[in-house]
Formats: sequence, C-alpha cells, structure tokens
Amino acid sequence: MKIKNQSLYGQDSEIEEKIGDRSIDSFVKVRGWILIIATLGLAIFSLLNIASASFYTSMRFYKTEYFFVKRQFLFLLAGIIPLFMGLGINYRWYEKKQAIKLIVILTFILFGVVAIGTAFGINSIVPIINGSRRWIDFKIIRLQPSELLKIAYIILIAKGLNACKKRKYKDMDVILTIFPFVMFFVLSVFFQRDLGTALHYIAISFIMIFFSDIELKHIFKFIAVIVVIGVTYGSYAYFLGDDTSYRNRRIRAYVNGVIYDDYDNGDGYQIKQSLIAVGNGGLIGKGLGNGTQKYSYLPEIHTDFIMASVGEEWGFVGVAIMFLTYIIILQIGITIAKSTKDHFGKYLAIGITGYLFSQIIMNVYVVTGLMPVTGIPLPLMSYGGTSLWTTLFSIGVLYNINKHSLKEGTKDANQEERGSE
Repeated sequence: MKIKNQSLYGQDSEIEEKIGDRSIDSFVKVRGWILIIATLGLAIFSLLNIASASFYTSMRFYKTEYFFVKRQFLFLLAGIIPLFMGLGINYRWYEKKQAIKLIVILTFILFGVVAIGTAFGINSIVPIINGSRRWIDFKIIRLQPSELLKIAYIILIAKGLNACKKRKYKDMDVILTIFPFVMFFVLSVFFQRDLGTALHYIAISFIMIFFSDIELKHIFKFIAVIVVIGVTYGSYAYFLGDDTSYRNRRIRAYVNGVIYDDYDNGDGYQIKQSLIAVGNGGLIGKGLGNGTQKYSYLPEIHTDFIMASVGEEWGFVGVAIMFLTYIIILQIGITIAKSTKDHFGKYLAIGITGYLFSQIIMNVYVVTGLMPVTGIPLPLMSYGGTSLWTTLFSIGVLYNINKHSLKEGTKDANQEERGSE
C-alpha cells in the first residue's frame, strides 16, 4: 500500500510501506520505551545530584540534610500523573475546539493572576523572587505559569501551522497567522521580568517555524528583526540602563565576563563560581558528595546551576553521559516528528523536541557564561516541580504521538485510497 510521507520541511514523497509489518511496529514500541527509560533515568540521576548539591543549604535553613531531595522525590512521584496524562490522551484531541478553548482559558487565568498580583503588589500570591514576579504561591507549593504553559504554547502554534498547511498559506501569511500567539506569550512573560523564559518562547517558535513550509529567506528576515531588537535592548541596558534594574545588571555582568573576562563579586559572582566548579571537575570529577561549590560559594547550585555540580563531582565523563542521554531523547523526538504522517502531530513533536533542545542549550550557556543568568532550569535535572511536571507531560505527549503515528498513517492512507476510487 502506498502512503504519503511528509518530511519535516513539508515535502511529500510516496513510499512503499507495510503498515502492519511486525518489524516496524516493534521498532516504534522500542523507540517509545527508550524515550521513557531515558527520561526516568535522568530524573532519578537528578535525585542523586540534588541530594549532594543541596544538603548544606538544606541543613543550614531547614535543619535537615534531605529537605530539597525529599521534595524533589515527591515532585517526581507526583509527576507520574502528568506523564500518564500525556501517555494516555490521544494527541489529536489537543487539536479539537474544546481542547483549544480549555488551553486559552487556562492561559488567561494563569497569566491573569500573575498580572493582577503584580499590578497591585500582592506579594503573598505573586512574590518577587530574584527580581521577577513569575510564581503563584499556593503556600504548600509554588507554580510557575510561564513554565506550565510552554506545552500550551507549542500546541497553539502547532494548531496554527497545521491550519496554514490545510489552507495552503505561504511564507508571510504563515508568520502573520502565528505572530499574535508568539507576541502574547512573549510579552506576558517579559512583563513578569523573566527575560530568559521570554527568550525560550521565542526560540521554540523559531524552531517550529523553521520546520514549516516557510522559505528560509523569510525565516532569516524574522530572525534578523529579533536580533536587531535584542542587540538594541542589550546595548541600552549595558550603556544607559538603570543600575537598580536586576535585568540590566545581569546583562552588564554577562558582557563584562565574555568580552573582558571580568567576573566581579556582585552580579558576575554566580557565573564565576559556576566556571570554577566545572573546571575543578576535570575528567572524572571529585566524586559524588565531594564538591565544594555547594558550601555557599555557588548560589542556586541545586536549581538552575545543577550542571555545575554535575561537572564538579562527576567530571567530563559524567557530563558527557548526561548529554548523551539528552541526545537520545532529542534524536527520538526528531525521528517521531519525521515518521508522523499528519502535520499537526509533526509540528507538535518538533515543538516538544525544540522546547527541550533550546532549554538545554540555554541552561548550558548560562552555566558556562555564554549567556546572561536567566533562571532557565535544566530539564529533568534541576530542582523544582513545575519544570519537571511540564517536561514529563511533554515526554508523555511525544510518546503518544509515537504510539499513534502508524495508526494515523493508516487512516490517512485509507482515506486517500477511498478518495481515488
């Protein structure tokens, strides 16, 4: 039976494929299980590193060595729920009107609470943490809406790109269709004083647009505009920005570090200590629990700077194994996107893969001083529930796309055959 197979660039090619072939079915199942095993492997590995990186801070503030690792373990147990939700819900449901309405309502509620809390200075609900208001405090737990809504953002863009594909929109028409979604999310996050997450949203949209039908010249024009805006804003922050702005001081610390190799003991201190941690690890590291940067030298070492702790205690070998696991997950995501027969599933898969890839890259750039400190966690590794739950749900959705990829291909092929009779 002939079916159509679309590449990531939307080019159609007819291939001969036996949908019911056992070898293909086995490959898809194995691919899915490797995805889950690699994901849970990293999450479990993170517990070891969080236990080591956080025990001093935990003992200092909470009089117990295991405060943070216990909470992370509970977050991981709770993460089984979003993981199984992603696994169990057919990804095509997210394209339906009721799903889109639900996503839009949740987006407005979550961003609305943050906006109201910020406007009226309600610190008990929307506290200021590290210079930004991006959390909703439920007393027993804090949730970060901008992190939770990344998957909603991906779904909306995938829906928009799929609609453009069906209507045969070209180039700028596609960009103009999804541009309102991008700007709404980016500006909503930017005004929370969370520049890093705003940049992450932009990166996700770029990756998804890149693998659409838009000609590359239009994509590069769009990128050029964003780069000009970014350079202009960065120049203003560095030369003319107010010193009272946390964001401006971070940009100055970043530029001084990259250009002049000058990491002061103020806003450049965190990057300085991070580089020391990574450098001290050498080839095989100091050994689990033997790192020194966690003793109040490197702030937030168990959260956004967990990679520095891995580098110090596990060395180059440990970091390489961690990244090899990430590469396996990302490669599986790409192969799922390529093998999925419907465009919505393709865009959704590449969006999730792009979300993970860009977040990993941004965190690594921060830890190694190649990017200003932005508060971007390392997926599956950094301490925190919101990021972990979002990642686990996304992996579940990716697995579901993989599971249904052949079924959707069979359905599309049968429809084409009936249409040609």
